Amino acid sequence: MLKIFTTQLSGIFNRIQEGEASSIEDGARLLAQAVISDHSVYVYGKNELEGILKEALYSSEPFPSVKPLPQDEESWPAFQAADKVLMFCADSADEKELKMAEKLNEKGIGLVVASPSGKEGAPIASFADVHIDSKLKMPLLPDEDGTRFGFPSLMVGLYIYHALSFTLKEILQEYQ
Repeated sequence: MLKIFTTQLSGIFNRIQEGEASSIEDGARLLAQAVISDHSVYVYGKNELEGILKEALYSSEPFPSVKPLPQDEESWPAFQAADKVLMFCADSADEKELKMAEKLNEKGIGLVVASPSGKEGAPIASFADVHIDSKLKMPLLPDEDGTRFGFPSLMVGLYIYHALSFTLKEILQEYQ
C-alpha cells in the first residue's frame, strides 16, 4: 500500500507542478503586494487544513505578514484594502467556504484559493483572484470492497503552501 500511496501522491505533486505553476506564481505575486506594503496575509483552513496555518505561523520559516483568518465572519478583522487572504479548502463546493469567499470578494479583498476542481470546475474559484487546483478529488487508495481511502488534503495543501512560499521569497528578493 505504501508504494501505491507514494506513487499516487507523487503523481498529484507532479500534476500541480506542471499544471498550476502559473497560478502559483500569480498567487505569490498577489500575496507579495500585501507583504511589500506592510499589510497582512490572512490564512484560512478548516479541520485538518488548519495545519497549514500552524506551518505559516510557527515553522522555522514563517510566512511573512501572516495572521489567522477566523472561520466566522463576526470575528474577522477590519480589513485594509491591501490585505490578502489565502484559503485552503478540501472541497471547492463547501457552502460555508463559498460564503466566506463571496464575502471576501464583496469586500474587495484579494483572495488566493487552493482547492480541488471537479468536472464542473471549482465553484469557489469564481470568487477568487487566483485559484490553484489541488488536484486531490478523491481518496488515493482502493480498498478490497471497491471503496477508496487515503485523502491527504493536508499534505497536498502543504505542498501548495510551500510552492507559494518559495515563489513569494523569490519575488521579495527581486523587489529588494
